[in-house]
Amino acid sequence: MSYIDFFDFKEHPFRITPDVQFFFASPLHSEALQSLKYFADSNEGFLVLTGEPGTGKTITLRKFMNELPENVEYAYVMFPSLEPEEMFHAVLEDFGYPITENQTKNTLFAGFRDFLTEKRLQGKKTLLIIDEAQNLSERTLEELRILSNLETEKEKLIQFVIAGQPELDLKLDSQALRQLKQRITLRINLDIMSYEEMSKYVSFRLTKASYRGIYPDTAFYKKLYSYSKGNPRLINLLMERALMAAYVDQNKLLNKKHLISAAVSLQMDVEREQPKSNLLLYAVAALLAVVCIAGAAFYYGTLYSKRLTPPPAPAPIAQQEKPKPAPKAPPVQKPEPAAQIQPAAEQQTATQVSTAAAETVQEKPVVSVSTRTPVTAPQAAPVQPKAEKAAVKEPVQKAVQKPEPAAETGTVKANILNLRKTPDLNAEILAKVSGGETVTILSENSEGWLEVNLNRNGRKVSGWIFGRNVARAN
Repeated sequence: MSYIDFFDFKEHPFRITPDVQFFFASPLHSEALQSLKYFADSNEGFLVLTGEPGTGKTITLRKFMNELPENVEYAYVMFPSLEPEEMFHAVLEDFGYPITENQTKNTLFAGFRDFLTEKRLQGKKTLLIIDEAQNLSERTLEELRILSNLETEKEKLIQFVIAGQPELDLKLDSQALRQLKQRITLRINLDIMSYEEMSKYVSFRLTKASYRGIYPDTAFYKKLYSYSKGNPRLINLLMERALMAAYVDQNKLLNKKHLISAAVSLQMDVEREQPKSNLLLYAVAALLAVVCIAGAAFYYGTLYSKRLTPPPAPAPIAQQEKPKPAPKAPPVQKPEPAAQIQPAAEQQTATQVSTAAAETVQEKPVVSVSTRTPVTAPQAAPVQPKAEKAAVKEPVQKAVQKPEPAAETGTVKANILNLRKTPDLNAEILAKVSGGETVTILSENSEGWLEVNLNRNGRKVSGWIFGRNVARAN
């Protein structure tokens, strides 16, 4: 008993083979299919279909070939790692053109032209479809351009559909293939699915396989999208392994545990979820650690700032002037011995001497008061430098407020572009850039990649895109 029987499926719902019965018509895949049908009805020369591995190029081509009208004959070359002459012979064999030994290339070319002309006279169109064309050499691609010269005065005798990975675009943009590039009239790019498209894709495939159980919940789909990034091939691989894990678990309800087991079996980078009790303990421990660190930082920061803060300077003491020396009292003249001084005269003389001494004593406080009057003058002095500082700051602020030069911008010309993390076709895709969207150009490398900024929902996203698909504003 397998998981197919366990879930009562009529067939495998998530095979990675291109089964057109499970073709999911997402908006991008529907647009690609309609563009292919339009190309087949026209008389254009070349159509190029590109996309990352697993995005659904082959199943889209198979769906297109199954729906071609009867008046269109086609040849499908799936492994084109061939040299120019080998590719030419493979094309002739697929169209049923007879090849005999010792035929030169010119003979084969002329005979094939007559073969295509006869098909056109019968009212039929001829279409050559090449998959995995990124493996073609420049010489082989140039051989296809030569084959496209098979035409009448009014219409092409053969049309070309070339599909491959993004490396194909790089080859077609080379200088050696500029003539072939000029003949490409339609370009289609298949991208990864959005979250909503992915959930619809999974439900569509389960229903197509006659699933009657309970469909996965939102948590399951979010985990699936985080692992697959919307790539259909990865979605198929993860879903098939998840169904197997559920079968082993004997559980008909898919959950995240089964999806994690699937990711582990595919050797994906998986972060295992911790039990909620452990998560709570970790959260409490982390909170306590943060509080302790913050408290210690505050304590030692305060202590350190106190050690660095100098003590307050003492108030300036006005320098006092030294008091002038008191004038010496006039010398007392001694009375001549010949003349006797009367007591009244002696009393007057003594009074003059005491009065002079008293005047000398009174001069001291007067001198002290006069020397203290300049002390109050320095108190108003610090007011004036503030205005000077404000005057100095004004030109500095004006210099800082100079407007910055406007950043270079550009408009996306292609229908949709991949914004990659690094200037490499194998780098991680960060976002999708739609045609007509404006980007801010930060820099450009020697290979023509542009580093740009996008504004998505108020958040800036930086990455790299091809410069040839951006029309610069200046």
